[in-house]
Amino acid sequence: NWINQETLCSKELEPSTYPCFSTPGECAEALYRAGIRVFSLSNNHTYDKGAKGIAATLRFWDEMPEDVVTTGLWYGESDYGTIPLQTVNGVTIAYLSYTDHTNGIPQSSAMTANVIYTSQRGVMEQQVRRARELADFVVVGVHWGVEDSHKITQTQRDLAQQLSDWGADVILGTHPHVVQDAEWKTSVDGRQTFVAYSLGNFLSTQSKPDQLIGAILTLELNKTTDPDGSVHCAVASPQLHPTVTHYDAGKSNVRTYLFQEYTPELAQAHGVRAAYPSFGIEYIQNVLQTNINSAFLALA
Repeated sequence: NWINQETLCSKELEPSTYPCFSTPGECAEALYRAGIRVFSLSNNHTYDKGAKGIAATLRFWDEMPEDVVTTGLWYGESDYGTIPLQTVNGVTIAYLSYTDHTNGIPQSSAMTANVIYTSQRGVMEQQVRRARELADFVVVGVHWGVEDSHKITQTQRDLAQQLSDWGADVILGTHPHVVQDAEWKTSVDGRQTFVAYSLGNFLSTQSKPDQLIGAILTLELNKTTDPDGSVHCAVASPQLHPTVTHYDAGKSNVRTYLFQEYTPELAQAHGVRAAYPSFGIEYIQNVLQTNINSAFLALA
């Protein structure tokens, strides 16, 4: 129930498109009705509307239902020790998120909250280690990598290892807008951390065919207690379920399908084919099978 909310949501700001985005709050409410409860707010568009945008989006999220968890915005350094937590079926999960940059828009003194950049490794380490103390599982979202590239950078791999060593159990990558591979990392204390380097886009009106292919990650967070009272927590059975964002001519009537429910007829009718006639089921399969380890890819 985690998603990267790439744009500011509010009911105060006028909707706006590239390069500085603003999204009607009704869109986030629709995601809530669809079952999303954890929203990551740290990405390269967080500062798009300056201090006014930060204040408006904070007011919006504060008015969402109590079971909504947001992560990625903090009320200054004094708030860095606040770790967003969620408890489900007796399992406590901590959520953190970070971003490589904010498109060159700096934090202003008027902003009431701020992101934490991936360059702030000391702050990140403190937060992840604190989350490790508070929760059974630590989930970290990272807005990283190169846009429109399926290639995982060495910087991504190195940071994933650091996060694992500090205490992360699951790492969710966003920003490239296309899918990237996934893998297990082994931490210095022997834990297994699952890293999905990029989930691609879940819902967008981007124009390139591979930007319309995403993945939903499912996995098990298993917590068991031995007769002697010792507790064991482990991530298991990660699977990436491909999705296709579909729109008609003129990028109208946008919707998202699971790939297993996407038909050749829908592919033939996709609005992207006006510019990219090669888009189809075979194209989608090729992108997925080329870039995601078959051990994690759930095509059916």
